[in-house]
Amino acid sequence: MKIIVLGGAGAMAQVIVRDLLESPGVDTIGVADVNRDAASRAVSKLGNGRALAVQADATDVPGLKRLFGQYDAVINSTWYQFNLLVMEAAIQSGVDYLDLGGLYHTTVKQLELDRRAKDAGVTCILGMGSSPGTMNVLAAHGASKMTRISKVKLRSGSVVVSKPSEVFQSPYSLRTVIDEFTLPPIILRDGKVKEIPALSGKERFVLPEPINEMEGYYTLHSELASLPMNLGKGVRDMDFIVAYPPEFTRTIMSLVKMGLASLSPVKVRGSEVRPYDVLVAAVDSLPKTEPELDIDAQRVELYGEIDGRSATLKYDAVTAPNDRWKIGGGTVDTGVPPSIAAQWLGKRMIKVKGVVPPESCIDPLPYFSELSRRGIRVYEHSEETRPLF
Repeated sequence: MKIIVLGGAGAMAQVIVRDLLESPGVDTIGVADVNRDAASRAVSKLGNGRALAVQADATDVPGLKRLFGQYDAVINSTWYQFNLLVMEAAIQSGVDYLDLGGLYHTTVKQLELDRRAKDAGVTCILGMGSSPGTMNVLAAHGASKMTRISKVKLRSGSVVVSKPSEVFQSPYSLRTVIDEFTLPPIILRDGKVKEIPALSGKERFVLPEPINEMEGYYTLHSELASLPMNLGKGVRDMDFIVAYPPEFTRTIMSLVKMGLASLSPVKVRGSEVRPYDVLVAAVDSLPKTEPELDIDAQRVELYGEIDGRSATLKYDAVTAPNDRWKIGGGTVDTGVPPSIAAQWLGKRMIKVKGVVPPESCIDPLPYFSELSRRGIRVYEHSEETRPLF
């Protein structure tokens, strides 16, 4: 089995590649990045001859097509705005594809390519991380037990459990975080998809210890692009809320309020620059320090009926830091799922062809078992709380 990871020098890819290397049956992992030196440094840290540094530009579809033909599956861990181009190259090369999510609008556009992927005999799994990803599979598993669903609440949060870094750190791509803070979220209300103002719907909710009570806001997320239709059973209301550690939330909100996330050019010493570009470049240039270690959790709550009786099902997926890798839970729970799914694709365990979200192609219980083997615990709460594995 040969798998290529695009964006291979990035934070999420470090988990994807490590998990692939620790999995039997994976012979070669292409660690691909637009910066060949960065890919080489990432491979050098791994110290494993099965990981090979590759130069690849996510905007070069013909080049990607030639490259992908050498592999059995493509994991795209680049910025979500490259998803359409990378998936196009995968379809043209006839190679199965996965990504980490398209922040709703890109996911919707990707789903429109379903017929082309089917005609090419390709499986394209959209949003195969933690949220989206594990979140979708949890929702599908709960929905399978219910006869009617009225409401689904999707919640995510984390807490730092190591010494806080003296240098600003983002839990994942700062560009994606900024988009989550500034783009209007999509929610489902009374059976209708609605766009609402950014940073609205402030809510306090409780996640498992040691995360406990968190405060978050409605956020634009890919789950809403597929779950309402695929869960069915009369679901009328659904929304997604993410809660970051308070200090991080305050920092990002301050940057946004100061206009430093603006895409509108401003003049600086006679040159026009976008504050957004300057902010991202400044953060990227900060000295690299030991990553903050966090415990991360995804919560799915389903409200409705089971055989005519009112019922509520709640699920948690909780991820602690990986001590061997010295990587936080929020990175581990995003990087492990695409590794699992890519291996399933390589083993022909996923039969569905076309462009599909996780809830339509991932078998929940075997998936939860794979998560458990990697230290990601899944719990079901009904009348009592119990681990599923």
